[in-house]
Order: sequence, then structure tokens, then C-alpha cells
Amino acid sequence: MIEILDNYLNINDFKMIRTAMMQYDFPWGISKIVDDTKENYLTNLQMVHLFYNRYAPTGDTIQLLNPIFKKIQPFALLRVKANFMTYYPVVREHDMHYDIDDGLELPIKTSILYMNTCDGYTKFENGDIVESIENRLVTFPNTIRHCGTTTSNSPYRMVINFNYV
Repeated sequence: MIEILDNYLNINDFKMIRTAMMQYDFPWGISKIVDDTKENYLTNLQMVHLFYNRYAPTGDTIQLLNPIFKKIQPFALLRVKANFMTYYPVVREHDMHYDIDDGLELPIKTSILYMNTCDGYTKFENGDIVESIENRLVTFPNTIRHCGTTTSNSPYRMVINFNYV
């Protein structure tokens, strides 16, 4: 059910995407990760970039991801979103969630492309953990709850989430 593929993209394609996302003028915004609580107040913000949302690209940055789309060959995209979390002194897990929670009866897949190597990870509701290793792609049914984390050994943790049929 959970498929992990290392060295997913050609290294030149991977570096092109990461370099573009790390440019000073790449359009990042700020978003909460989960609902605010006393415990997560200091770690509940992340930078996000929405490439695609509900059947439409949100700008011209979607073209960066063509090498990925050629490989996953989605029938229909629902959402493509990058998350960028900065360093925190200890690795903190965020809340378990579904990326798309209004279509759990549909055959939606979630894929995560890890853009850097760090001690952050994706944890699944069954306890399985997938480490953040650059150019690794993990794919799983959207019906599996999962969570991401902060990183304590890198300036940032960056991933791109794909939700598609």
C-alpha cells in the first residue's frame, strides 16, 4: 500500500525544481499546519506554495513539475502543494490527517516528493515512518492518515505533496 521510490527523478530535473523553489522570488505564503493548541503554538506555521488546486493551476510554477507528471501520469490532479518548514531544536510530529478529506470514497492517491535530506519524516497511522531523503517519492492511498514533522538537523524540510486520481 505504501510505495517508496528512491532517486525518483533524473538528477538534473530534480535539481532544476529544487533550485527554482529556493530562489528569493519563489512565491511562498504562510499557513498553519494544524489547529492551534498550547503545545503546537511555536511550531504550527509553515511556508506553502500551492501549484494546483481543484482542477486548476494557481500560476505558471506548475510547469516546473512536468518531469514529475510525466512519471506519475495522473488522470486528474486535485491538489499539488509544497510545504517548507524551518529548523526546530527537536523533531516535532504534527497531527495525523488526510490530505483530501472530502473524497475518501474515491481512488485518490497521495505522493510526497522529498526535496532535501533531513531528520524529518512522514509517519503513517500504522506507525510506519518514511525518512526525508532528497529525491525520494512515497505514494499511498489518500485513505491512510499521515503526518509530517519539523527538522532538527537542517535549516529546513521541504516536500511537495501531490493528490491525484
